Amino acid sequence: MVEESEVDDKAPAFEVELNEAGDEGSSFRTQNDPSAPLQRNNIVERRGAIDVRCNSIDVIHGYLKDGQGLATLIVHEFQFDPRKKARRVSSVDIEFSFGSNDGKGPEVLKISNRGRMVLGRTPQMETITKSGEAKAGGNALGAELGGSWKWEKTVCRETKDATTIIGTIDLPHGGRNYGAPNTAAWTLLENETLKTGVPAYLRTAILLSRTDEDQEFFSTFKIRAKVDLVSGITQLFGRTPKDDPILYDATLLATNKLRNYDTSSLAEVDLQELARVAFTNYDSC
Repeated sequence: MVEESEVDDKAPAFEVELNEAGDEGSSFRTQNDPSAPLQRNNIVERRGAIDVRCNSIDVIHGYLKDGQGLATLIVHEFQFDPRKKARRVSSVDIEFSFGSNDGKGPEVLKISNRGRMVLGRTPQMETITKSGEAKAGGNALGAELGGSWKWEKTVCRETKDATTIIGTIDLPHGGRNYGAPNTAAWTLLENETLKTGVPAYLRTAILLSRTDEDQEFFSTFKIRAKVDLVSGITQLFGRTPKDDPILYDATLLATNKLRNYDTSSLAEVDLQELARVAFTNYDSC
């Protein structure tokens, strides 16, 4: 079992930057329960200019395929709710990085929503008009003939905008630039035409490959958001006290909240079937 004191000394803290300076609760700190520090469900619960919640829904330890190759499947859900009037979340960046004290740390093999996903594409007609002025004339018998004329060119074209989710598997940002990727990241961007904000609910899934040395491992978590105000766009930041990393122990039993998983072949799980996106929050359980 992982000892909390050992991980606190060696594992980096994760940060949550989602409050305007001076907001009540900006010194929020998420900690592991001393009596049950492993695999906490409440990754973060933050209130301020916007409410942000991240919960661990499922953690499944097992094998990649046919009982070969150690693996872990992790499912998270996120909720984003502006609490102040005339505000909407225009973009969100989410990042999970995995490591261990004794080994190289797990490798991120697959994630849900990898690549670019668009929602609610909206066509819009855009008209562009260009104009200018030209002069024409000459000199005949001492008298200047001519004048000026204006020209215009109008082009009509259809443009399309959409809410966008971008998922990537990366090396740790600001860390090593070699070896296997250990970071899962998503960016949510609102439909700039409709200005409806990012989806209020997101569920993601991550498949990790582990070695024998990674029976006990941890993850760090970063999340940043931009909120559109009446007077413009502001970046939401809060103080970043040292928060506890999420601790994992591969000897723990599968949670199986969403379904009963075949722990002998986790690579066969379709991560997109676990993923969800919605513009309203709901109870997924």
